[in-house]
Amino acid sequence: MRYFFLTILFLGLFVGVQVVLYQNYDSNKSQIDFDNVSSSIVKLETITARSSKNFGSGIIISQDGYIVTAYHLLRGAYNITVNILGDRYDASIVGFDEYSDIAVIKVNATELKPIQIETKLDLEIGDQVYAIGNPFNVGISVSSGILSATGRNFGNPYLDILQTDASINRGNSGGALVNSKGRLVGINTSIATLSGGSDGVGFAIPSDKILSISEEIIKYGEVKRAWIGSFSFRPFIYTDSDNFSQRALLVISNKSETYENGLLNGDIIISIKDSEAIWSTLKASINSITPGDSLELEIIRDGQKQRVLIETTEVPAKLLVP
Repeated sequence: MRYFFLTILFLGLFVGVQVVLYQNYDSNKSQIDFDNVSSSIVKLETITARSSKNFGSGIIISQDGYIVTAYHLLRGAYNITVNILGDRYDASIVGFDEYSDIAVIKVNATELKPIQIETKLDLEIGDQVYAIGNPFNVGISVSSGILSATGRNFGNPYLDILQTDASINRGNSGGALVNSKGRLVGINTSIATLSGGSDGVGFAIPSDKILSISEEIIKYGEVKRAWIGSFSFRPFIYTDSDNFSQRALLVISNKSETYENGLLNGDIIISIKDSEAIWSTLKASINSITPGDSLELEIIRDGQKQRVLIETTEVPAKLLVP
């Protein structure tokens, strides 16, 4: 077995052949053609200004060479190489969104096989999922697991991050999380680990976010930011009638006539989409929704608790830094 693994490792590292390894799944329990799905996953290598080499994964989303990956893999990179079924391509960055950790790159290729994307996410805890990527740069590999949780936010309630126990290791970032139909439900971005390897806690950005963000990047080269008006806030501790205290944000200045019926001076924001009302959460939430979407807030106004939906628009051009 040891010699078999070394042979696979040699092929993956030195020959450049895209070898698909199947980890921890029973083929009798799945109707997925993993060879077919894996042909939409690429090996990614980057070189930084300090000549350090990093590796990861990417997902083909169009026949003409657009690939979505994790932005953190590209940070500081000046050279990006993509390996697709053994063929190497130089890639260029189309654009990225650091708030969601999503980036789009482009290779000069045609007739590629884009992954099928699950557009109607109807996920339940315990659903079977499969992580496909390039762990440790040994080649495209598949590992199985379940959907452990949804709605993880890490201070950004509008990302609705997925959690899985499928084996995700270094190099899996930018790879695919697919459902039992072989359709993309998420892009693997990070793991929570004490050992430096997979401890059964991996995270993925859901496919609906991937779709909307990548489409904007391809169209505009960036993600257009939402705007809720010209407000000023300050940290506040709100104490209710039961003497329960919590962190909040106090609206101290509303300079936007357009939004005078949204938030008012003196409003106290006590939650942002059921998450803690602190400045970092508010900023991340606004930066993660697109113009026209609504920002869901719970506020105290004149001593009364109420929920409000703040309609967003695009950031005015005069407010954008050149």
